[in-house]
Amino acid sequence: MINALVLAGSANNGKLAKVSPEPYEALIPLKGRPMVDYVVDSLLKTSEVNKIVVAGPKELIGRYPKERVEVVSGGESVVESVQQGFAVLPRDAMTLVSTSDIPLLTPEEIEDFLKNCPEGYDVYYPVVYKEAIEQRDKTVKRTYVTLKEGTVTGGNLFLVNPRIVDQAIVKAQDLIKLRKSPFKLSLLLGIGFVVKFLTKRLSVKELEEKVGGLLGIRGKAVFSRSFGIGVDVDKPEDLEVALRHLS
Repeated sequence: MINALVLAGSANNGKLAKVSPEPYEALIPLKGRPMVDYVVDSLLKTSEVNKIVVAGPKELIGRYPKERVEVVSGGESVVESVQQGFAVLPRDAMTLVSTSDIPLLTPEEIEDFLKNCPEGYDVYYPVVYKEAIEQRDKTVKRTYVTLKEGTVTGGNLFLVNPRIVDQAIVKAQDLIKLRKSPFKLSLLLGIGFVVKFLTKRLSVKELEEKVGGLLGIRGKAVFSRSFGIGVDVDKPEDLEVALRHLS
């Protein structure tokens, strides 16, 4: 059995603010329900998941079965929300960390991801094939990268060993800060690494080793064909996609 943490603290001050007045992205309604509801529902229906913590707005308190779900305040950043969530989660079981903006996620996709996580790593992260997403819906716009193994996009789930969170979170925050400064990021990663990435010669194993080394953890990329894991909602066009595919 594992636990789960849903990050629902992001303020609605980006592109989605044009189509919804809700103060938090997690509360944006999809067919009459807050977007985060669909994520929580899928986790509740996943047999491997035990306790669920939602780090987000107080409006979510009381929405879910209290014997399974606890709502805590979200932070002003993703890192703060992670810290708030893990503060109340047990540290003796692996934890599935999910964003709140993947309403197309299904229990079957969660189970498939968990099934493909081999033992022995600290963090597992799905990478979803571009072709799998486009086979389902060619209108989806995602940021893709081409590695030796194929063209992929990052997923929106992490399976995490809670014991490494405290040591890795500060280093992860530094990487997040540098994401908008390619020059500084390249200095951190190494010019040779960046050149291999730009020339599409970088392998997933090299990526795992580099990022894992920087964070002081053992990370594992898990290849996936899951539409719901690969498609998040962070702009109006994504909202339209979600509405089309929600049953």
